Amino acid sequence: MAKIDKVKEFIGFLKAVFITSIVIMSSLIAYLYNKNIEDNYLVVVALLIDFVIIVLLFKKIIKEINLLEDL
Repeated sequence: MAKIDKVKEFIGFLKAVFITSIVIMSSLIAYLYNKNIEDNYLVVVALLIDFVIIVLLFKKIIKEINLLEDL
């Protein structure tokens, strides 16, 4: 398998993880909308961690796409 194909597959995997993280974040927001936010500190922490994961994944995907341009 050529290096360009490996990079494309890795980008596809990162996109799947990225979308899964967005779905998790959406469900946590919906949960907080239905419940009282003051009593759910653990959910808020999970929401913040998921946000950080989304930002890091986005940066990694952009980096891999830029790497793909060089190949």
